[in-house]
This record gives sequence, C-alpha cells and structure tokens, in this order.
Amino acid sequence: MTRPRLAEAPAAVREAVKELLGARVQTEQPAQGGFTPSIASVVVGRGSRLFVKAAPLGMGVEVGAALAEAVGEIGPRLVGFRVVGDWRVAAYEVIEGAAVRQWAAEDVPRLLSLIDRWRVRAAACRVNGATPYADAFRPMLGAWQGSAVPGPPLPVSIALPVLAELERRWLSVLRPGTALHHGDLRRDNFMREPDGRLRIVDWTHLWTAPGWMDLVRLLPDVAACGFDPEELLRRSCWADAPAEDVNVALAGLAGRAWRDGHRPGDPALRRMQREQAYQLLGWLASRVP
Repeated sequence: MTRPRLAEAPAAVREAVKELLGARVQTEQPAQGGFTPSIASVVVGRGSRLFVKAAPLGMGVEVGAALAEAVGEIGPRLVGFRVVGDWRVAAYEVIEGAAVRQWAAEDVPRLLSLIDRWRVRAAACRVNGATPYADAFRPMLGAWQGSAVPGPPLPVSIALPVLAELERRWLSVLRPGTALHHGDLRRDNFMREPDGRLRIVDWTHLWTAPGWMDLVRLLPDVAACGFDPEELLRRSCWADAPAEDVNVALAGLAGRAWRDGHRPGDPALRRMQREQAYQLLGWLASRVP
C-alpha cells in the first residue's frame, strides 16, 4: 500500500512532529509496504532524524508507545509520544538498515538469538490492559468447520475433520498464555541493521499468548524463503513447545490464511495470505498423521 504522508495529517499533528524533532520537517521518507494506513515515515530536520508513526486513536500507535519499555532493545527506542485530539503521534530512533525482504542463511542464528532474548523479556506481560490473542483471533476461525474446504482444493492431504478438530481447541490451548505477544511477525516487521542485527518493529497490539506462539506465527514466513520450519523450531529456545498445541495454532492460522487468501481484495495482501497458508499447511501436514 501507499503510506499517507504528514502533509495529509491535521496541522496540529504536523506541529507535534516538529516539536518532537526539534526542527521543521525538511524531508520525509514514508515506509514501504505494510497493510495499515498509518503514517510511518523517517523525517529529517536540521540534522535531526526520527521515525514517526501517527494515526487516529485505535490504529495501534498508542500501543507501540505503551510497549516500548517492555520491548526494550528488541525494538526501536521511543523518543516521545503525543496525544493530539483524536490522533496519536509516536517518535522513535531511526534503526539504520532496511526491512527484511528475504530471509538468508546468515539471518538464522541471529533470528534464533533474538527469539531467545524475546522469550526472557516477554515471559510475563506486565503492561496493563493486555487481552488474549486467542480472543482477538476468534472471529477469524471457522474455515474448517463446514462440510467443504473454502477456496480451491488443499495442497496437502490433511482430512478436513482433523483440521476442524484442531481448530476447535484454539481457545483452550491459546487463551491461558501470559507472555507478551507481537501477533504479526513476518519479514517486513523485522529490520536488519548493517551489521546483521535484527530488530522487531510495528508493535500495534497489546496481546498475550503462550510464549512460543510468536515463533510459530513467524516460521512459515521463514519457510517461504526455503528454510525448514520444523528444524528451526527444534533449534530454538521453544523446542519444548507442546506438539499438539503447536498443531492447534497452525490449524487456526492456516484456516484464516487459506480462506481469506482466496477472497477478493488487495492483491498484495491476498498474495501474502496465500503464501502463509501454503507454508502453514505444509508444516502442519509434516506433523500430523
């Protein structure tokens, strides 16, 4: 999608950015990609640089600011936050480098190390107002509960009743999790710094889940770049994640991605969902009889 620019925001929002930057904005570089219409730009003025997110309340800008301390060095450092009418404005340090477009072999040890550090930081969510990811995702369940597969035939030989039974256990498995949960880990939400270090960005949800859920959500994206998700899970700090619980998560995520990926809509979003669905289903098929 084409990101909106600060010039399109209310004057008071632009003034707040000027205050946070300490100078008039001279140049603005909107972020590439993404699926939410919030302002996400690197702004420069008189030698100062900030990454600015701005949007009306409810689009996650306020959540990212609230989570910044809990996330720590895993994500960008928060410089300032402003409430401007019904808009929210957050300014972060600029992470040098670029969003990951393709996972490479040299990323794997760094990614596993990052997940290890995130496990420690996220072990128990201490941010007020968090709700279970399982509940937020619940309206998107149900793809496997009918008498026929939504969309074209599945690319794997998993029986529909098996998928449906796994999906039915979604809430009982995922709701009790208490770890802080990003909920949307994929390559465009990772920044790769010049030395190869990885950072996670776009914290827009205040959710809890089992600690392993973020990795399970991420690994199909890594698999799309040619890596074996099962091998990476076994190499990770979450190798002890309950096998049946992981299967439940994969079935629920796959149902939503398969159904929505074959609906009309934004071509880029649908393509991403179909890619996720193929990887989720392929991984699940390797784990179930």
